Amino acid sequence: MKIKFNKFERVAGLFVATAIAGVFASMVGVAIRRGWFEPKVDLETTFKSADGIHAGTVVQMAGLRAGAVESVALKSNNEILVRFRVSQKFHQKIREGSVVRVMRPFIIGEKVLDVSVGSDAGAAVAENSTLPSEESADIMDLLNGRKIGPHLETLSEMMENLKFVAEAFLDPERSKNIVKIFDEMRPLVQNMSSMARETTNLLRKGNRNDQMAKAIGNLAELSNELARVVPEFTRNSPEFVADLAKIAKNTAVLTEEMQKFVPLMSRMAPELPKASGRALEALDETVVTLKALQKSFLLRGNVDEVREEEARREPATPPARGQSGEK
Repeated sequence: MKIKFNKFERVAGLFVATAIAGVFASMVGVAIRRGWFEPKVDLETTFKSADGIHAGTVVQMAGLRAGAVESVALKSNNEILVRFRVSQKFHQKIREGSVVRVMRPFIIGEKVLDVSVGSDAGAAVAENSTLPSEESADIMDLLNGRKIGPHLETLSEMMENLKFVAEAFLDPERSKNIVKIFDEMRPLVQNMSSMARETTNLLRKGNRNDQMAKAIGNLAELSNELARVVPEFTRNSPEFVADLAKIAKNTAVLTEEMQKFVPLMSRMAPELPKASGRALEALDETVVTLKALQKSFLLRGNVDEVREEEARREPATPPARGQSGEK
């Protein structure tokens, strides 16, 4: 049975066919613009975290769409393998030194894989090569609950401490003491300022006519001379160091003995003036007694003989005072 279409049905059919052809042509145009028919090159990289990365994530180079992520797989605890495809025309720009980063083009929105353009001097990477990656962070990553969670606990503890401090400042006596401290700091600051001015004046006077510079220069020359002389002295007098060690040891022993003797002298010190006076008195009495014995009948002759012998031995020595004419 032959089906016949009237005029309106033919027009409607033609319109539908035109619409279908237009849609198909649009799809082909979109596919061409997105590079669906261009040859692709498979590459891969690794990240520590795949946050924001999934199959279909855009891969771009210098802000241009270059491909898309094909798969995301977990290899280990801190290693995520990301495989992606890029168009053949962009593959020529991926050379040695190219780095893959995860970034967000705007503050909000989906993340993309950004592949940096390699150096012209480098060779193009082969298909299925593993590109190095660099971690990056943005504001949304910083506000991620997994990262900010541990810090919130610390922030909570800090707020508790601030609360304790605030409650402590609510005490009127403490507040008055704090104000008093600030009042007493003003004279201290003034004194420090005055001390700084005086120190500046002193240094300026000390450096007048470059005296300080000359003194430092002389000190440097002295240090150089010592550095030159000391090795020579040590080499020519090797026993000097050993003698110094002995001297230091003997000095230490002498110091210890003096420490034992000083307390005894401290106890005897109050009696020394009295004992010295009595010793002098005893010497005077002894001299008087000896003179009296010399004048006695029994010792007078012997005394004269001793004086004559002493005079013969030392004729140039004058006789002692008080003994020249005594008989």
